[in-house]
Amino acid sequence: MLITRETTVKNILDAFPDAIAIFASHGVDISLECDESILDSELELCESMCHIDDLPGLIQDLQKFVDSKKN
Repeated sequence: MLITRETTVKNILDAFPDAIAIFASHGVDISLECDESILDSELELCESMCHIDDLPGLIQDLQKFVDSKKN
């Protein structure tokens, strides 16, 4: 899976539920800060609604996490 600004939170978490820890390490508490209705939105649209301070860093860390699961 390639993580981009257009990837949705739901797509990531459906494929990799443990990725919630990556969001948490970036200060994003999905269950508290991301309304259920925006989980289907692209990461770039969730940036302000979910209080994502460093979207490029989050995408990079998510990609590393996803890539590590291929092994």
